[in-house]
Amino acid sequence: MQSELFSELEQKIENLIEEVELMRLEISELKEERDALASQRGQTDERLQQLLQKFNRLEETASA
Repeated sequence: MQSELFSELEQKIENLIEEVELMRLEISELKEERDALASQRGQTDERLQQLLQKFNRLEETASA
């Protein structure tokens, strides 16, 4: 009886350890994806700023 309980407990602990390892991998992948998206957003923001500057220059030359 006691041996069965220890075996069951051991199996549950092993399952939890595997689950934690999988979650760590998923967290790592999500962090990489977040960093890539942040970089992409930065590039998009920069391009938008450049376009806005072009519009501002166009307005300045049109009103001059």
